[in-house]
Amino acid sequence: MKQTESAPERATREIRKLIKTRALQTGDSLPSQRILAQELHISRASLREALATLEALGLIRVQAGKGVFVTDPQDGTPRDARSTRHAAQVYQFRLAIEPYVAGLAAQARTNIHLSALQNSIEEMRQAFLDDNLFQAAKADTEFHNILLHAADNPLFAKAMHPTAQSIHENQMLPFANAAAIQAPLQEHEQVLRFVRERNPSRARDAMHFHVLSAATRANIAFLRP
Repeated sequence: MKQTESAPERATREIRKLIKTRALQTGDSLPSQRILAQELHISRASLREALATLEALGLIRVQAGKGVFVTDPQDGTPRDARSTRHAAQVYQFRLAIEPYVAGLAAQARTNIHLSALQNSIEEMRQAFLDDNLFQAAKADTEFHNILLHAADNPLFAKAMHPTAQSIHENQMLPFANAAAIQAPLQEHEQVLRFVRERNPSRARDAMHFHVLSAATRANIAFLRP
């Protein structure tokens, strides 16, 4: 069943549509937040949530006191050095933990976990069909959270909990790469395949590939041992 679209989700979709229909380029400004809220018939709080999502995707930049500006993470324009370093550190952290978690999940998973993982994949697929990146990002995060529970070791979930928001934003970055928008979906399917087959080494390798590929799509390079 298709989920009801929230105000921030609708605003995220409508702002992306506005950028496309007005053919706004990198550096162009969007209407003021007051005008955007009025045009979209939403509260300023919902608008701020939508703008935060779009900024995490790398599609806009909110500059206090100046406005909201269109950006393109694929045009070669350098990101802010601090945010780039943070994203690289999050990818390093994910690469150290998530492949191991996927391998454990392949051994400890239950049929309930398999069903939940499949549902998250279908939710992501539907979100892409609806051009709803907000919902796609939520489904992406849910897939990884289910694997954490399937690994049957609560210490992993506790270790990752303090960085949950950073990881969620990190998972959103590759969605800004329109040319490879379906790649996370295909990679999740591959991880699920090996988790279903109880093949821990292949599940681990599939997750390792997924995290590295996501970093590449987001144009984030980082040191690996």
